[in-house]
Amino acid sequence: MLNWIGSDFIEGAGVIISIFLIIYLIRNKWKMYWVLLIAIAVLAITNSSTGSENLAILYHSLTSYTAFYLVSMVVAIVLMGHLHQEIGAMQQLVDNLRYLVRDPRALLMIFPATISLFSTVPGGAIISAPMVEETGQKLNMSPTELAMSNMVYRHLIVLITPFNSSLVLASGITGISIAGYLGFTVPVIAIVFLIATIILFYRYPRSSIEESEPREKGRTKPALAAVLTSAAPYLLAMVLGLAFGVFFPLALLAGIAVCFFINLPVEGKTEALRSRFLILLKGFNWPIALSTLTIVVYKDFMLEAESFQQAVFFLVEQGLPLMVLIVVLPFITGFITGNNTASLGIALPVLIPFLGPEMFSVRYFGIIYLSSYAGYFGSPVHLCTYLTNEYFKTPLYSLIKQVNIYGAIMLMVGLILAIFY
Repeated sequence: MLNWIGSDFIEGAGVIISIFLIIYLIRNKWKMYWVLLIAIAVLAITNSSTGSENLAILYHSLTSYTAFYLVSMVVAIVLMGHLHQEIGAMQQLVDNLRYLVRDPRALLMIFPATISLFSTVPGGAIISAPMVEETGQKLNMSPTELAMSNMVYRHLIVLITPFNSSLVLASGITGISIAGYLGFTVPVIAIVFLIATIILFYRYPRSSIEESEPREKGRTKPALAAVLTSAAPYLLAMVLGLAFGVFFPLALLAGIAVCFFINLPVEGKTEALRSRFLILLKGFNWPIALSTLTIVVYKDFMLEAESFQQAVFFLVEQGLPLMVLIVVLPFITGFITGNNTASLGIALPVLIPFLGPEMFSVRYFGIIYLSSYAGYFGSPVHLCTYLTNEYFKTPLYSLIKQVNIYGAIMLMVGLILAIFY
């Protein structure tokens, strides 16, 4: 706004200042929505848009389909998770899965990995967080370890989910099939999965875990039925949203409706339903909703900055190795936006003109995809990181640092495997 001369230097400086402000203020335990509001103000002040143009960006962002979808999704997810847990369905699900799967370490992988199949649901890590917490208590794991389990196993699986919107976008832009990308990313994730498991559970070997009691005869089928019953709200939402294409917030509302009738007492049904409705209302979390909305606004202001593309052209002209740009640019855009699809939407159109015909292969585009994902995974405005931190009450700056370590491992393994493609 104050950059009336349209200087790319001032706009670029605003982008960098906003990033450092986010990191600094998060480290000093500011609320995410205040951090992002300040970062948005910096972008608005340093861009070349007029005051009315910035207001137009703000209005478009606040009233966009993306904002409505994300906020409604997160609110619905939080409400359903709160009601599901308060009525005891979450405990029922965890207890019966513990009976069916005896190793709690396996459950700490299964819960977030399974929920990650909800790949079209932003902030889906909040769904698996209560399950991870219930299971991790048996191992006496710290909140940070639980948060990392919730983040790592969810996002490793999301990366190789064929229906991941980012993967579909990358395939559409580059012309490389989804199977081609998976042929590159699945081996990478298999190795990172093994490394992560060793790091997260080396303090909890099998010998240190108390053996479960022998299975009771005839209990397996009832336990499986109880799992399906308690998981019914999520299963219904996934079937409606994925198989039948129902608008996901509405699919989640259907899941919430199912929650009202799980384990409903035979007597006093009216009073129980009334009580569950009050429980549902108490589950509304306005800081999470506001933070989600500010993430959308920050992303939209960031995408207005043209200094990224101009900086890339300048760096190539100055002789910077193209391979460095292939790794760095997607990571930076993913880190800044906290949105893998937006990151690829920025990085791929910028990088493709610089790639020769011999570089149009999964070796290079696979690295771009992994780099973008690594940046998004470790971004301070990554919604799952914020929601996981809010649930487990961990130091956010410390959590972000640890998440970025796994992102770096993922990218390093990808670069090594790319040599053999």
